[in-house]
Amino acid sequence: MSKNNFKNPPNPIENLLEEIGEVYEGNDWLIIKKYLLRYSHPELRKKFSTRNQKTRKHTINDYEQDLIDKYYKIFNIKLVLDEDKKHKEN
Repeated sequence: MSKNNFKNPPNPIENLLEEIGEVYEGNDWLIIKKYLLRYSHPELRKKFSTRNQKTRKHTINDYEQDLIDKYYKIFNIKLVLDEDKKHKEN
């Protein structure tokens, strides 16, 4: 095992993200997010945002934005949250 593996252990979420990107051709963030949540350990799921309690609409937190940015760097596809599913702050 190389030294690099000890410095940067594999991130299960990023591994899943790469697996998804190899087969998914769309750009809907919620599809990717649902897959990541379904197949991740509960401790990792805590990093993701939850829907607004009143509107039941979604937001993107900093962790999710980092994942979206990494996905773009790897696959050149900008994942988006549809406007009709996005929580609007007043």
